Amino acid sequence: MQTLILTIFVLTLIGSTTAVLPFAVAKAEADENVIYLLDQSTILGGSADPEITSQCFTYYMPLLNQISLNYSVKYELCVTAASQAATKLTASAAQNRATLVNETTTICNAFASCNSESNNLNFLNCYATAASGDISAIFNISTSASNAAVSLKSGLQQISDTEQICQNKAQQTYSTQTTKTYKELYACFANGLPTASTSGIAVNT
Repeated sequence: MQTLILTIFVLTLIGSTTAVLPFAVAKAEADENVIYLLDQSTILGGSADPEITSQCFTYYMPLLNQISLNYSVKYELCVTAASQAATKLTASAAQNRATLVNETTTICNAFASCNSESNNLNFLNCYATAASGDISAIFNISTSASNAAVSLKSGLQQISDTEQICQNKAQQTYSTQTTKTYKELYACFANGLPTASTSGIAVNT
């Protein structure tokens, strides 16, 4: 009886997710944690009474489904927040890129204007003047590009880290609540449904 019930639980738990990757992968990892925690439990006793078993399933499965739904919502909020932050950061990087392109175009045009000089001496003097005047601008472009690259790289890493922390917290809440509810379900098989004042857990947090 215990083996059959545990098998049903595992299949129900893993099969309850309908989200696409990567949430399906994250939930599978969370379910593995739940299964491990349940395996450590010493209250796997159960009742052979089909009526009690049915009552327990009817009472606790909606709670488990709600916990899973809450996890999906929280996980997607983490992904959405990260996506929005990355979009904003990318837009800022695109503005920096446009500025650098404009600045380098101005420098290139200064040299290109010298090409219209038919006199070689005038051409060489024009290039010398353009190069002399653009040394500072080229240095500023190099510094700006380097700083922008560092900022973009660190910003993307921070977004990724924040998203991972957010997802880890959602997974921890899911595993904790699911494990607690499954243990209560196992106890229900042995003792019947709990009283209204002590049954279930909060699943809307």
